Amino acid sequence: MRHFDQRTLAVLGAEVGAVPLLVLGLVSPSFIVPGRSWALLVIGVYTLISVAITAAVGRLSDGQFVILSFGGMLGIAGSALVIDDNGSAHAVLVLLAVIPALAAMDSSVSVIVGFVTTASILAATVVAIRAATPTALLVGGGAVIMAILIPTYMVWTLRQRLLVLVEQQSRLSITDPLTEALNRRGLLTQSHIVLNSCAGSDLMIGFLVADVDHFKKINDRHGHSAGDAILVQIAATLHACVPPGSLVARTGGEEFVILTAIAGNHEMYSLAERLRTRVAAATEVTLSMGAVCIDPDHATLRAVSTQALLDHLFRRADRCLYTAKREGRNRVQLDHGPVVEPTPAHVERFASYE
Repeated sequence: MRHFDQRTLAVLGAEVGAVPLLVLGLVSPSFIVPGRSWALLVIGVYTLISVAITAAVGRLSDGQFVILSFGGMLGIAGSALVIDDNGSAHAVLVLLAVIPALAAMDSSVSVIVGFVTTASILAATVVAIRAATPTALLVGGGAVIMAILIPTYMVWTLRQRLLVLVEQQSRLSITDPLTEALNRRGLLTQSHIVLNSCAGSDLMIGFLVADVDHFKKINDRHGHSAGDAILVQIAATLHACVPPGSLVARTGGEEFVILTAIAGNHEMYSLAERLRTRVAAATEVTLSMGAVCIDPDHATLRAVSTQALLDHLFRRADRCLYTAKREGRNRVQLDHGPVVEPTPAHVERFASYE
């Protein structure tokens, strides 16, 4: 079953389900307009060929789906024309609704609209040929066209809703729900945005770890809701101040990380100082920061995984953060040390996210 996608499985089911109906019609001559059994035989052969092709392909492309399904709609319309009984003919004609509904599962809007239009034209044509009165034409044609439009619209609407839910779930999996900054998984999965912008350019990788000073006192004095409100303010301030294309993540209770492409140590320090002063002005708390700026083209960095690289940056920035805390807080400490080769032993923070 893994060989098929949902749309192809549905197409295959519809094709296989049509075979016994066609066989039943062929073995009941009185059911078919005299002299038209050959048409039903041709439709049956085409259906068998479609089953074989669908089963062999497994995952139909839009083009393959269009070709096979258009032939299927012609077969449905042709079957409705050669059936002698009007009630049965109209029942078969309603099967035209299956193809647009299947298209709505996984096809583009243009393909869906094309199938709805084609099915409606075929339905109206067959009803017009068989209708004995204008009233029969209006009632029969209108009923069949509604039977085509409504299921297609319902399937398409459900598909859109599912896509929105999947997108929301995907966003939640990489986002901190409180601050709407990235979480650790998000920082890892989105880091390629910054790393790619640095690769082959004159820009360096800037990495900053910021920790709220005396945050426990805020929670103890004003409650956790006040602490949460401050974290939201900090995240908003950081987002507003970082350069375009930078990533802002909340990686711990009161810890934030910024990954950015930057010109060098001087600009990295200036950015960190700007963030520190803006947060102090916008909130009731201060930040201690550890920052590191490295060359992305360094051979030892190109040879490691993104996970190992981020952990390496974290370790260096953490050491600077501890220095900033030890020397009085509310300050920035920049790492000026040489590049140290990341090793598997360094992989700590992101071990479960790659």
